[in-house]
Amino acid sequence: MYNRIRDLGRNSLWRNGMANENKSAQRGADKPKRNGWRVFGRVIGTIVLVGVLTVLVFACLFALYVKNDLAAQNNFSLEGFALDQTSVIYYEDPKTGQDVVLQKLYGGANRTWVKYEDIPKNLIHACIAIEDKRFMEHQGVDWLTTMRACLKMFLGSGSAGGSTITQQLVKNVTGNREVTVRRKLAEIYSALKLEKEYTKEEIMEWYLNVIALGQNCEGVQSAAQVYFGKNVEELDLAQCASLIGITNNPSIYDPYLNPEKNKERQEIILGEMLSQGYITQKQYDEAKAEELVFVRKSTDDSDADEEYYSYFEDQVIRDVVNDLCDKTGYDYDIVYKMVMTGGYQIYSTYNPDAQAAVDAVYEDLSQIPETASSQQLQSGIVIIDNETGDIVAMAGGVGKKTGSLTLNRAAQSLLSPGSTIKPVSVYAPAIELGLITPATVYDDTPYSFTDNSFWPKNSDSTFRGLVSINEAMMESLNTVPVKLVAEMTPEYCYQFAKEKMGLSTLVSDYVTSSGEVRSDVNLAPMALGGLTNGVTVRAMAAAYASFADEGVYRTARTYTKVTDASGKNIILDNTQNSYPAMKDMTAWYITDMLENTVNYGTGYGAKLENMTVAGKTGTTTSDFDRWFAGYTPYYTGAVWCGYDDPEEVVLTNSETNPAVVLWQKVMSTLHTGLANKEFAKPTNVVECTVCRDSGKLVTDACKEDPRGSRAVKVQLSLYDVPTENCDVHTEVEICDASGHAANEYCALVDGNTTHNVGLLNISRAFPTAGIVVLDQSYVVPNDSLPAGYYAAVAPDVDAINVPCYIHDADDLPKKEEPEPDEDEQSDPDDEDTTEPDLWNADTGLNP
Repeated sequence: MYNRIRDLGRNSLWRNGMANENKSAQRGADKPKRNGWRVFGRVIGTIVLVGVLTVLVFACLFALYVKNDLAAQNNFSLEGFALDQTSVIYYEDPKTGQDVVLQKLYGGANRTWVKYEDIPKNLIHACIAIEDKRFMEHQGVDWLTTMRACLKMFLGSGSAGGSTITQQLVKNVTGNREVTVRRKLAEIYSALKLEKEYTKEEIMEWYLNVIALGQNCEGVQSAAQVYFGKNVEELDLAQCASLIGITNNPSIYDPYLNPEKNKERQEIILGEMLSQGYITQKQYDEAKAEELVFVRKSTDDSDADEEYYSYFEDQVIRDVVNDLCDKTGYDYDIVYKMVMTGGYQIYSTYNPDAQAAVDAVYEDLSQIPETASSQQLQSGIVIIDNETGDIVAMAGGVGKKTGSLTLNRAAQSLLSPGSTIKPVSVYAPAIELGLITPATVYDDTPYSFTDNSFWPKNSDSTFRGLVSINEAMMESLNTVPVKLVAEMTPEYCYQFAKEKMGLSTLVSDYVTSSGEVRSDVNLAPMALGGLTNGVTVRAMAAAYASFADEGVYRTARTYTKVTDASGKNIILDNTQNSYPAMKDMTAWYITDMLENTVNYGTGYGAKLENMTVAGKTGTTTSDFDRWFAGYTPYYTGAVWCGYDDPEEVVLTNSETNPAVVLWQKVMSTLHTGLANKEFAKPTNVVECTVCRDSGKLVTDACKEDPRGSRAVKVQLSLYDVPTENCDVHTEVEICDASGHAANEYCALVDGNTTHNVGLLNISRAFPTAGIVVLDQSYVVPNDSLPAGYYAAVAPDVDAINVPCYIHDADDLPKKEEPEPDEDEQSDPDDEDTTEPDLWNADTGLNP
């Protein structure tokens, strides 16, 4: 027993020992495992900590971005949109100084906007059911839908979507549909902000009044009229679902274009309305079974006798809308609704007397010059008050206006200005550089030659030779401006015309639809006005007004400011942009030359009785466009004439530029009763006499020119008066018998006389033969020409500079030898056979 107990004890001790050993071994084996888990835990903890810190940093940066960037740039608000208030355009009565109503604006928005309470509940529910089922619960952004959309976009499994009705409203109002993360963040921020400031009902009202619904319909009211011929409050459930179905994609779901697609979409919407509890099964079945009858109806329910806005009023509206778009960043159509229905008070620059003078001519087709075309000759005119620099009248077409906001050819059409651009892009910058004065002389001859052709040509296809800048302006020559632009560089002329003279539509690099690259930075566009896109009549009027305003350019406005309905808060402050575009002397030089152009040159038809006028004509290639831009001390006006479908303007009852005719008619009426004034002249202008062929001081040779004295009086700045004598004229002896340049025999012929004249001592040589130059008849002949070059041709083959061809050596007097004495006999052997010396020391001739 004892042994058994002992054995049991031993066995127990052994087992316990073995167990302890096993436990120790197990603890030894578990120790590395525990250490591994600790390391793994530390790694995971570190990763989580880094992740949390990264998220926090990102959150802080995002918060800063939202505060400093999004908040600053996204001041989205609907406060600028006032409903059911009529905007009014005013003008200042020139006699009383009081503001007078010019026009009340009754735009399409007044007829299409519908209040929330007038929108059927079925339409609202249909919209929510298909567009944003959690609209009534979220705060502007449906985060669940947004996250789902982001996941879809990341996985590329379908279109993203995810925008709430509030977000869509932001997108529709701003017009910003850029597909970027930044735009999406801005949209989210604006939507959250919008929900804080407006009720759900206000947001829904705006959304349903601005959504695009095809057929040029904006908002549910106009769409209800166009598709169903009824007001929106009269729509039933089936029609509501059909109408809302269009907005997802009007090009697909427009019932006029795809009635089957619209029906499919309508049934989907009805199904959503049913599943979301907005309608019963019975309503669903009845609406689904209802036949949709679409009745086309124009959105324009105005009557035929409606009084349309004038061209001036049209332009005021456009200018205000464009400026408000720039200020708010909203889409044009939305801002247009704001202007038409926002109760704004718009203060225009309109002058009733000036506009009456324009309308008396432009609305009466009998006043428009007749042409040979089957088309009606069209025209645009802009009148600027030189005192203010503002537009006071305009017309964008001829005849009675047939609609509101129609094409305004004076402010919207881009037209090639022809030679009217020369004072703006050539002569003014050249004077500014000190390159020319009105007395400076250039050679009216071609600039470039290619094979047997040359360029440019003048409108009358003749070359005059030496001409002053004043003459080049008066006669609208093409060669001199081309040479000046080449000398200044087209780049300089382009910058001057665009940046200083307001011709903002000039382009330096333009690619046509065919891939052709065009540019206005070239000789022909800058010198001759053949522009890539063109300029507006309005822009040309503003440019010419700067000459009348002593070199100061001012933006030609149609309005000065816009206030809200109360008149207390300024919506737009249209402060006039004004700056010196050129020196006052430059402006006066241009004005002086343009006065001469009207008095003696191409602008003669624009003369007014008892009023000083300065101006310039313009004609484009093939006579497609005819221009006149001119001014008096009171007003500046620019006129264009041409056809909507371009063709040559062929007059049937006159040869005068039709733009000149219309300008003169309007300005004659406008200046009735106004006292004549002279243009402002700088104080340092003096009168001096120069040679018209050199622009320098007159010499005796200048006065002895066969054409008469070439001395001409000019008015120049004291600093521009020449100090050098003419180096062009030189004394040449003329044979009185032949009337030609004397040769070596003319003065020796008995009874013949000579006299001196002043001829032009210049050299002309061209790589093309046969170029006729009018004053070549008065140029000293020059037989020394470069190889391959030809002399200019005189129009008169028997010109005064041709050497005398009637006198030669045979015409010289013979010296008589004495006859020998008959009584005196000589010995032949004694005769002297030496030739007598008959050299005449005075003439250098052997007779």
